[in-house]
Amino acid sequence: MKKIVAAILAVMMVMSLAALAEGTPTIAYVPKVIGQPWWDHVQQGVEAWAAENGIDVIYKGGTTTDAAEQVQIMTDLVNQGIDILCFSPNDPDATEEICKQARDKGIIVIATEASGMENVDYDIEAFDEAGLGAFLMDQLAEQMGEEGEYITMVGSMTMESQNNWADAAVARQEAAYPNLVLVDDKRVEDNSDAQEAYNLTMQLKEKYPDLKGILGTGSFDAPGAARAIEDMGLTGEMFAISVAMPAEVSDYLINGTLKSVALWDASVTARVQLNTAMKLFAGEEVGEGSDLGEEGYASVHVADNGKGKDYIYGDGYLAVTVDNWESFGF
Repeated sequence: MKKIVAAILAVMMVMSLAALAEGTPTIAYVPKVIGQPWWDHVQQGVEAWAAENGIDVIYKGGTTTDAAEQVQIMTDLVNQGIDILCFSPNDPDATEEICKQARDKGIIVIATEASGMENVDYDIEAFDEAGLGAFLMDQLAEQMGEEGEYITMVGSMTMESQNNWADAAVARQEAAYPNLVLVDDKRVEDNSDAQEAYNLTMQLKEKYPDLKGILGTGSFDAPGAARAIEDMGLTGEMFAISVAMPAEVSDYLINGTLKSVALWDASVTARVQLNTAMKLFAGEEVGEGSDLGEEGYASVHVADNGKGKDYIYGDGYLAVTVDNWESFGF
């Protein structure tokens, strides 16, 4: 009942924001990629928000995580004369110029998974990056018995937030788990592809026979690594974790190959991006303690990204286990 009431209040809040705005904005949302479960779920959230608020949202992305393709899509949208651009960059540095051009035209620009960007109005995160990295490490360390060799894995070396999470995980290991050892390769990228994560895991185990843990940050890392662990017959001896969709890893949670994965609801973060943009469109201020209309974002935090810009984060990460994966519905 509380969730239903919260949802109704959130809808009412955003509808009131739309009414306050001068006219109806033209909004575009550009994901990292389309046609993959994580971003399909985000699309569902964006489309639900659009239906609830009576405002069309152009949802357009590439079929791969190619940064140049994403920049071209954003460029085309900016040149069409949109009012609001929400997106999640594959390479934040590559999108800085088009975001600058957008803001110079008066377009409101709201990012996610890009806390270090300069040419945005705000970046929205589900959580503090250091907090998620530490959370991932704590989970993996417990599974590994706080000892053994591990490596970090990301979707791409250019994906800022994923690398920041991995850096924070390593920092947590160095501070709290002295018997864990980061192998010489330190970090590998799987191009946001579960098959490549599988191949890398097989190769890494051959290169490092004592490798015991893979700490991933992309949504394809743990699913691919888990399949490799299972195929090598190392369930219970080798461990992996990353963010992941519950339905994508349910079999591995059930059979014990994975003990847990981390998650936030990226569709909710997308809704918060849209809510934030509508507040700005209505001339409202957004900052510490603002209510952005979704569970976990009722009183948000503001942090300095080190480049003279603020980013906003909520309280949104959690562990998905064999006991709760079915409750997420995706």
